[in-house]
Order: sequence, then structure tokens, then C-alpha cells
Amino acid sequence: MTINTPSMKRDEFQQGAKRWLSTYKREVLGVEENGVWVQNGQRYPHILPHEKYELNILASVRDEFWDWFPSQQIQLQRDFHHLNSSQALCFNLFFPILRENGQTLEALLSAMGIAGVPKAGASFELQPDKTEGTCIDFSVPLQSGPRINFEIKYTESEFGSAKADPAHLEKFESIYKPRMAGRFQESFCSSGQFLKHYQIARNVWHLNEATGDIAVFLFSKANTRLRQQEPIIKECALEPFRSRIRIIYLEDLVVDLSKTLKPDEMVQRQQLEEFRAKYLPFVKLQPGAVGR
Repeated sequence: MTINTPSMKRDEFQQGAKRWLSTYKREVLGVEENGVWVQNGQRYPHILPHEKYELNILASVRDEFWDWFPSQQIQLQRDFHHLNSSQALCFNLFFPILRENGQTLEALLSAMGIAGVPKAGASFELQPDKTEGTCIDFSVPLQSGPRINFEIKYTESEFGSAKADPAHLEKFESIYKPRMAGRFQESFCSSGQFLKHYQIARNVWHLNEATGDIAVFLFSKANTRLRQQEPIIKECALEPFRSRIRIIYLEDLVVDLSKTLKPDEMVQRQQLEEFRAKYLPFVKLQPGAVGR
């Protein structure tokens, strides 16, 4: 079974991914039982039984990941047992890279067209400002000072908004607004627009002007619902921040990463192939790349 090509209609990617992951759950993970979506109490075939959540990490790194995880002070999201969990996707993509040496992280940056040499300290769920409270999905510091911060989506249909309730309005006035001038287009300096595009805007808000941080929005090219919000991502900020915002597609990243692998890097090839087979079964890799 495959998901269609990136020219698919509205919602086809989300539906196709869930169908594929349902097959993946049965045929790859050997799990027949359907898990429960806590929000409505219903069972769905793309969700693991909650007690089997550990299977959402790829087999080649599963034991190592769960040995490592307890020491990291990372909170699993409520729906982590969903096979389309973007948090699990983030772990599955970056943990194999994180555990390797700096050259592997450098290859990752090169595949994204980002110049710089990574240094120690790459991490999941980084919280740059404890008062503000946002956790960055994955962050890579560079020797030259900037951090590369990733916002990662998979089957989500949008980047999140926030209610214009008293708590968020107070947070906007006391935390966000004082650091918005010269960073955002004028329309985004209002609470209404900022909260409407909250998840996008707060990632831009976190960019450190002095160090030259980069915000990467990483999602599937086939996810047409998310692609509808690309103009907001590209146009919400003023220079120099606008130039530090990148949209990168998962399909392109997997293909470009595969091109960086040397013939003897078989373990890395296996891990990337596992990732592709789980999340992007429609991706066609060039001869000599993973999955040949």
C-alpha cells in the first residue's frame, strides 16, 4: 500500500498516511489491537495500544533510545502512542543522527543547505525561555553561535493557534509584545494575528537576533493543508529574521541525506530506510541511495 504523490487533494495525505500506518502496525510491528484516542475514547487502527507506546520508535534504535530516554527529562506527549505522532517522528529522524559524531550532524545541516559546524548540545524539547514556556522540537547549536531550531509536523492539518482568552492575552502583552518591534510585520504585532498563528509566530519570536538563530519548519511536501500556511511562515517576519526562516520538506531531506551516506555506512542506511518506509513510503530514491 502506498500514499499518493505530493499532488494529492485536500486531506488525502492525512488519510493516506493513517491507512499506511495501520498496515505498518499490523505487518511490521505485529500488533492487531487498535489503540484509543484519549480525546474521544474511540479506537483507531493507526494507534498503538497505550502500553505498547515504545514500539513507536524504530526497531534499529529502539532499545538504545529507551535506555537513553529516562535521563533526558523529556515529557512524552499525550498522543505519543499514535503512529503518526510528530514527536515520535522527530525522535526517529534525529536520534540516530544525535548519537553519532558531529560529522553526522554536519551532514544533516549540509543536506538542508545550512552552513556551519555543529557543537555539543543538540537536544530535543529545548525550552529557551522558561517563563514563556515553548519547547523547541529539536535544536542544534553551532560553533559560531546560532542555534538551528526545528518545528516538526507530520499529519497535522495546521500549525496551532491559541485562544484569545485572558491568560493568552496577558502572556501576549507581558512576554511577547515587548520583543516584537522590528521582528514582525505590523499585522503580527497585534494579539489577534499573533494568537491566530501562534505556533508559527512563537518560533519566530524565539530567534536570537544577536546570534543569528535559524528556524526550520520541517514537514511533508505532500501535506497540502500545511503548505497552505507557507505564506504566513515566509511573510510574518521582517529582515534580518525573515532570512533565518526555512521551510524544508521531509521528502527532500530524506533523499538529500541518503546522498551524503558513504558506501560503508550501512547502519545509517538501514536507519534512514526504516524511517522512509514508516513515514514516507511514496518517496522514490535515486539509484545508489537508501532503498535501492
